[in-house]
Amino acid sequence: MASTHARTRPPVRKPAVLLLALILPAGAASAATYAPWLRQIGVSDTVMSAANWGTGQMLGVVDTGINPTHPVFASGQVSQALSSCAAVSFRCSNGFRDDNSHGTAVAEIAAGNAKFAWTTSYGGYTTTAGSVISVAPNANILAEKVLNAAGSGYSTDVANGVRKAADAGAMVINVSITYGNTADIVSAINYATSKGAVIVWAGGNSNVALLNGANTTGLTAQAISRLVFAGSVSPTNTKSSFSNTPGSGKLVNTAGQATNYSARWLVAPGEAILAPYTTAGTSAWSYWSGTSMAAPVVSGSLLLVQSAWPILRTRGTAIDLLLATSTDLGAAGADGTYGMGLVNLAKAFQPVGTLTVTRANGSTIAVSSLTGALITGGALGSLSAVQASLANYTALDSYARNFSVNLAGLIRSPSTAASLNALPSNVNTGPRRVTLADGRELAYWQSGVDRAADHRGEFGFNEERVNFRQQGFALLADPRSGNTLAFGQGYPAQYAWTRALTEDAGLALLAHDAASPGLVSLAQGGSLVAAGMRLNERTRFALSWSSTASPAGDVANAWNMPEGRSLRAGLDYRLNRFLDAGVIVSTLSEPHGLLGSTYDRSSAISLGRNESLGYGASLGLRLNERRRMLLEGGVVSTRSNQSSGMFAGTDTLRSTHWSLSYQEQELWRKGDRLSFGISQPLRVSSGRIGVVSTQIAEDGEPFQQTDWVSLAPTGRELDHRIGYRMPASHQSELLLQASYRQDAGNLRGHDDAGVSARWNTRF
Repeated sequence: MASTHARTRPPVRKPAVLLLALILPAGAASAATYAPWLRQIGVSDTVMSAANWGTGQMLGVVDTGINPTHPVFASGQVSQALSSCAAVSFRCSNGFRDDNSHGTAVAEIAAGNAKFAWTTSYGGYTTTAGSVISVAPNANILAEKVLNAAGSGYSTDVANGVRKAADAGAMVINVSITYGNTADIVSAINYATSKGAVIVWAGGNSNVALLNGANTTGLTAQAISRLVFAGSVSPTNTKSSFSNTPGSGKLVNTAGQATNYSARWLVAPGEAILAPYTTAGTSAWSYWSGTSMAAPVVSGSLLLVQSAWPILRTRGTAIDLLLATSTDLGAAGADGTYGMGLVNLAKAFQPVGTLTVTRANGSTIAVSSLTGALITGGALGSLSAVQASLANYTALDSYARNFSVNLAGLIRSPSTAASLNALPSNVNTGPRRVTLADGRELAYWQSGVDRAADHRGEFGFNEERVNFRQQGFALLADPRSGNTLAFGQGYPAQYAWTRALTEDAGLALLAHDAASPGLVSLAQGGSLVAAGMRLNERTRFALSWSSTASPAGDVANAWNMPEGRSLRAGLDYRLNRFLDAGVIVSTLSEPHGLLGSTYDRSSAISLGRNESLGYGASLGLRLNERRRMLLEGGVVSTRSNQSSGMFAGTDTLRSTHWSLSYQEQELWRKGDRLSFGISQPLRVSSGRIGVVSTQIAEDGEPFQQTDWVSLAPTGRELDHRIGYRMPASHQSELLLQASYRQDAGNLRGHDDAGVSARWNTRF
């Protein structure tokens, strides 16, 4: 079968159209101007930048040859080593070089590297000086010459050219030649697509249905998935008068399954397209029309999307992407006039379908469903390193294309600041103590109303969820046996624990004011039980359990309320009448938290349930009956084994805490209490978290990688505090408090200070 190139008429050869091209590097730093037919298909700086202007792609042009030294091409852009004469019915006296102009024009429309030097108007388009006029200016090109100087050849020539282009490594093969469904053409398409090439074939210029409605048989399913036909539209997106249509014909694969031509048909601008007329000289240009021009517009578009996402070439889905994102011009869906519609690169460079991220266990989750959050705690600081790794996170669309999404917002700071109160533990001023007739002591505290003001600065307090319920505390101490028992609800646990461990009420008040920075600070405000017993004259043993307060209100969404349970055991040894030394072992269980951070366990950024083990020591110094000093410190070990979210768990975290406090009672009057101290709250000193991310291999295939990110905060919080409590009468008292926090929240350079005064009167 004889073949000719698919254009409607010879190129216009008017002297007025013989213009000069200005060679400039594509992708210059400044914003580019694009020819109107490129803007018509959605080409923009955004598209070109994402595709790197087609870099790394190889276009095979099966046509009349190419003039490789034409100034529209960059030096070496057209490979002379890979190009050849593929004709078998005639001899190529000029090798693969173009002696017709058609092949050079087609190559330039798809991938020329020149910017047009002048402003010109024709056929409904105005092209301004300096415009980019090619779809993929940085792509490489090879020529397979199959048509003679008159633009004629046979199907055997074309078939051989398609095969040779595939063998030479063409990723996209453009065939702007009349399509025929002959056995040699079908075989060549099967061969080329089996080697990974995609083929764009011009739809023809006879204003009839393709092949007059005849089917094509013998193509493999893979070949059909990598084949697309190109029809032409005008500058107003109406079908060009000369353009063929897909009609009702079908591609029938070797298994007998049929695909309408319309489902593999795209339209693109094909009228009055500026391109060189090389046989009239290297400065000659013309306005070309035909599906021969629409085809390289489609081919160039494929070069761009494959350059941006190699996965499209690896999986052979680039054509499907263009078909799925095209602009529907005719009847809804694939129709017999426009097929699937107009190429739309602006849409093609947006995600298609659902964007997903991959969990550590390999399952995926939609980005749109990532509505949970991780609320940071003080021991971990702001998790800035983790936020940075999530700020440029890779998500995949339905074509497995990688897009960058910012997930840093999933990590948030607590909604209620805990920095307004200078000495939060001093708000509750300690229990009342009553000595019973038999010498035993009863200490108690009770509040019928749980007020927001009573909890400023307490870990996990959420003002929006104040629970109006009875809260109280009671402690019974027997100085004869040395046994101590305490229990309560809603009271800071440190007083009860220190009293049980040391049997010293003064040290217990000091510990209460010091607000222990250890694990117990993450498990108080709820239920507590503490018991102590005297083993001998110098040694005591104590055991305690405490928890955070149960949430009120919307329990289903209580994941943002920290939840912790702590068990402690300790031995205290009285070295002399002045000094006590203690050793403590403590555990912390957090169902949906990590050292104070909290999250929804069902979310993709969950770290599951965490268990911490702490070892601590204390020194209590009784200078006299009125003066006490307390030194506490410890180390904590924590490990998470979560592996179903976006985090692969942590390695072993090491945390430290310490405090040094001093208290003096009855400084100026009976019942007053002055306390001050310095402490480092619980802070992660070493340890990493595994952030699971998706990486892209050279062939575009995604694979999982775990990046281990340090969890050590940027700063080291140091709290300096001073407080004074003075009873004014039996019913009233004055509290003065001041504090300064260096690197508050373990954030470097984040310092704050506070001063407060409070007058309490009971009726």
